[in-house]
Amino acid sequence: MLIDQPLGITCVFSDGSRAAFSLDGLPNPLLDRQLATGLVDVIHPHGIADSAGTVNHYAQAIRGMVRTLAAQRFTGGLDQLRRGRLAEYPMGCSGGGRKACTRAMVEAFGRASGSLADGVLELAAGRNFNVQPNHHALPPYSETEWQRLGDLCRRLVEESYAAHRQALTAVAHGQHPDGADGLPRIFAGCWPPSDR
Repeated sequence: MLIDQPLGITCVFSDGSRAAFSLDGLPNPLLDRQLATGLVDVIHPHGIADSAGTVNHYAQAIRGMVRTLAAQRFTGGLDQLRRGRLAEYPMGCSGGGRKACTRAMVEAFGRASGSLADGVLELAAGRNFNVQPNHHALPPYSETEWQRLGDLCRRLVEESYAAHRQALTAVAHGQHPDGADGLPRIFAGCWPPSDR
Protein backbone atom coordinates (compact mmCIF):
# COMPACT_ATOMS: atom_id res chain seq x y z
CA MET A 1 0.00 0.00 0.00
CA LEU A 2 1.24 3.49 -0.87
CA ILE A 3 1.52 5.90 2.07
CA ASP A 4 1.51 9.61 1.16
CA GLN A 5 2.69 11.41 4.31
CA PRO A 6 5.60 10.72 4.58
CA LEU A 7 5.93 8.93 1.24
CA GLY A 8 6.51 5.21 1.64
CA ILE A 9 5.20 1.73 1.03
CA THR A 10 3.88 -0.85 3.45
CA CYS A 11 3.67 -4.49 2.35
CA VAL A 12 2.15 -7.78 3.47
CA PHE A 13 3.75 -10.77 1.74
CA SER A 14 2.33 -14.21 0.94
CA ASP A 15 3.95 -15.73 4.04
CA GLY A 16 2.22 -13.15 6.27
CA SER A 17 5.37 -11.13 6.95
CA ARG A 18 5.22 -7.34 6.77
CA ALA A 19 7.65 -4.59 5.82
CA ALA A 20 7.62 -0.82 5.39
CA PHE A 21 9.89 1.33 3.24
CA SER A 22 10.34 5.10 3.42
CA LEU A 23 10.77 6.93 0.13
CA ASP A 24 10.46 10.42 1.59
CA GLY A 25 12.91 13.30 1.13
CA LEU A 26 14.08 12.64 -2.43
CA PRO A 27 14.80 15.64 -4.68
CA ASN A 28 11.90 15.03 -7.12
CA PRO A 29 8.73 14.19 -5.14
CA LEU A 30 6.58 13.75 -8.27
CA LEU A 31 8.90 11.20 -9.91
CA ASP A 32 9.41 9.56 -6.52
CA ARG A 33 5.65 9.11 -6.00
CA GLN A 34 5.02 7.85 -9.54
CA LEU A 35 7.77 5.22 -9.27
CA ALA A 36 6.39 4.21 -5.86
CA THR A 37 2.95 3.87 -7.46
CA GLY A 38 4.50 1.54 -10.06
CA LEU A 39 6.20 -0.40 -7.27
CA VAL A 40 2.84 -1.12 -5.60
CA ASP A 41 1.80 -3.00 -8.75
CA VAL A 42 5.02 -5.02 -8.73
CA ILE A 43 4.54 -6.24 -5.14
CA HIS A 44 2.54 -9.35 -4.16
CA PRO A 45 -0.38 -9.94 -4.71
CA HIS A 46 -0.30 -7.75 -7.86
CA GLY A 47 3.21 -8.72 -8.99
CA ILE A 48 6.18 -10.99 -8.31
CA ALA A 49 8.02 -9.09 -5.53
CA ASP A 50 7.16 -11.20 -2.49
CA SER A 51 9.79 -10.51 0.15
CA ALA A 52 11.19 -7.56 2.05
CA GLY A 53 14.61 -8.07 0.47
CA THR A 54 13.18 -7.91 -3.04
CA VAL A 55 11.10 -4.81 -2.33
CA ASN A 56 14.17 -3.20 -0.78
CA HIS A 57 15.97 -3.59 -4.14
CA TYR A 58 13.09 -1.77 -5.83
CA ALA A 59 13.18 1.00 -3.18
CA GLN A 60 16.91 1.43 -3.77
CA ALA A 61 16.25 1.61 -7.51
CA ILE A 62 13.71 4.42 -6.92
CA ARG A 63 16.19 6.37 -4.82
CA GLY A 64 18.94 5.88 -7.39
CA MET A 65 16.83 6.91 -10.39
CA VAL A 66 15.30 9.96 -8.70
CA ARG A 67 18.70 11.21 -7.47
CA THR A 68 20.44 10.55 -10.78
CA LEU A 69 17.80 12.32 -12.87
CA ALA A 70 17.64 15.22 -10.39
CA ALA A 71 21.40 15.65 -10.75
CA GLN A 72 20.76 15.94 -14.51
CA ARG A 73 18.17 18.69 -13.76
CA PHE A 74 15.17 16.51 -14.61
CA THR A 75 12.29 17.82 -12.50
CA GLY A 76 9.27 16.21 -14.20
CA GLY A 77 7.35 13.03 -13.67
CA LEU A 78 7.29 9.80 -15.65
CA ASP A 79 4.82 11.38 -18.10
CA GLN A 80 7.56 13.90 -19.06
CA LEU A 81 10.30 11.29 -19.30
CA ARG A 82 11.31 10.73 -22.92
CA ARG A 83 12.43 7.46 -24.45
CA GLY A 84 16.02 8.67 -24.92
CA ARG A 85 16.44 9.67 -21.28
CA LEU A 86 14.89 6.41 -20.11
CA ALA A 87 17.30 4.47 -22.36
CA GLU A 88 20.24 6.54 -21.12
CA TYR A 89 19.53 6.02 -17.42
CA PRO A 90 19.79 2.20 -17.18
CA MET A 91 22.82 2.12 -19.48
CA GLY A 92 24.61 4.33 -16.94
CA CYS A 93 23.69 2.12 -13.98
CA SER A 94 26.13 -0.36 -12.58
CA GLY A 95 24.63 -3.80 -12.12
CA GLY A 96 21.59 -5.27 -13.79
CA GLY A 97 19.31 -5.35 -10.75
CA ARG A 98 18.65 -1.62 -10.61
CA LYS A 99 17.95 -1.54 -14.36
CA ALA A 100 15.41 -4.36 -14.16
CA CYS A 101 13.69 -2.87 -11.09
CA THR A 102 13.43 0.59 -12.66
CA ARG A 103 12.04 -0.74 -15.92
CA ALA A 104 9.47 -2.90 -14.09
CA MET A 105 8.21 0.09 -12.08
CA VAL A 106 8.04 2.39 -15.13
CA GLU A 107 6.17 -0.33 -17.04
CA ALA A 108 3.72 -0.92 -14.15
CA PHE A 109 3.05 2.82 -13.79
CA GLY A 110 2.57 3.19 -17.55
CA ARG A 111 0.14 0.29 -17.78
CA ALA A 112 -1.90 1.62 -14.83
CA SER A 113 -1.91 5.31 -15.80
CA GLY A 114 -1.51 5.24 -19.58
CA SER A 115 0.28 8.57 -19.40
CA LEU A 116 3.79 7.83 -20.63
CA ALA A 117 5.36 9.54 -23.65
CA ASP A 118 5.54 7.73 -26.98
CA GLY A 119 7.87 4.76 -26.90
CA VAL A 120 8.56 4.85 -23.14
CA LEU A 121 6.26 1.94 -22.26
CA GLU A 122 7.60 -0.14 -25.17
CA LEU A 123 11.18 0.50 -24.03
CA ALA A 124 10.39 -0.33 -20.40
CA ALA A 125 8.55 -3.52 -21.39
CA GLY A 126 11.07 -4.55 -24.06
CA ARG A 127 14.12 -6.75 -23.83
CA ASN A 128 16.93 -5.95 -21.40
CA PHE A 129 20.04 -4.16 -22.61
CA ASN A 130 22.00 -6.83 -20.79
CA VAL A 131 20.45 -10.23 -20.29
CA GLN A 132 19.64 -10.93 -16.67
CA PRO A 133 20.30 -14.38 -15.24
CA ASN A 134 17.17 -16.38 -14.51
CA HIS A 135 16.72 -16.63 -10.74
CA HIS A 136 13.58 -18.74 -10.94
CA ALA A 137 13.46 -22.51 -11.28
CA LEU A 138 12.19 -23.64 -14.65
CA PRO A 139 9.03 -25.74 -14.63
CA PRO A 140 9.65 -29.50 -14.77
CA TYR A 141 9.10 -31.45 -17.98
CA SER A 142 5.79 -33.26 -18.30
CA GLU A 143 5.76 -37.06 -18.74
CA THR A 144 5.03 -36.59 -22.47
CA GLU A 145 8.00 -34.23 -22.85
CA TRP A 146 10.29 -36.69 -21.01
CA GLN A 147 9.10 -39.49 -23.32
CA ARG A 148 9.75 -37.39 -26.45
CA LEU A 149 13.17 -36.35 -25.12
CA GLY A 150 14.13 -39.96 -24.35
CA ASP A 151 12.91 -41.18 -27.76
CA LEU A 152 14.87 -38.46 -29.53
CA CYS A 153 18.06 -39.22 -27.59
CA ARG A 154 17.77 -42.97 -28.31
CA ARG A 155 17.18 -42.29 -32.02
CA LEU A 156 20.19 -39.96 -32.25
CA VAL A 157 22.45 -42.44 -30.45
CA GLU A 158 21.27 -45.34 -32.66
CA GLU A 159 21.79 -43.32 -35.86
CA SER A 160 25.21 -42.16 -34.73
CA TYR A 161 26.30 -45.68 -33.77
CA ALA A 162 24.98 -47.09 -37.09
CA ALA A 163 27.04 -44.49 -38.99
CA HIS A 164 30.08 -45.39 -36.88
CA ARG A 165 29.66 -49.13 -37.67
CA GLN A 166 29.29 -48.37 -41.39
CA ALA A 167 32.49 -46.32 -41.31
CA LEU A 168 34.40 -49.16 -39.60
CA THR A 169 33.11 -51.66 -42.19
CA ALA A 170 34.10 -49.35 -45.04
CA VAL A 171 37.60 -48.92 -43.61
CA ALA A 172 38.11 -52.67 -43.15
CA HIS A 173 37.00 -53.55 -46.72
CA GLY A 174 37.98 -50.40 -48.51
CA GLN A 175 40.73 -49.60 -50.94
CA HIS A 176 41.87 -46.17 -51.90
CA PRO A 177 40.63 -45.36 -55.44
CA ASP A 178 44.02 -44.03 -56.64
CA GLY A 179 46.20 -47.02 -55.91
CA ALA A 180 45.98 -50.76 -55.47
CA ASP A 181 48.01 -50.66 -52.27
CA GLY A 182 45.64 -48.26 -50.60
CA LEU A 183 47.89 -45.22 -51.07
CA PRO A 184 47.47 -42.43 -53.62
CA ARG A 185 49.68 -42.77 -56.74
CA ILE A 186 51.89 -39.90 -55.66
CA PHE A 187 53.17 -42.15 -52.86
CA ALA A 188 53.59 -45.23 -55.04
CA GLY A 189 57.19 -46.39 -54.97
CA CYS A 190 57.95 -44.31 -51.87
CA TRP A 191 56.28 -46.61 -49.41
CA PRO A 192 57.39 -48.61 -47.59
CA PRO A 193 60.68 -46.78 -47.27
CA SER A 194 63.52 -48.58 -48.96
CA ASP A 195 66.85 -49.42 -47.36
CA ARG A 196 68.71 -47.30 -49.91
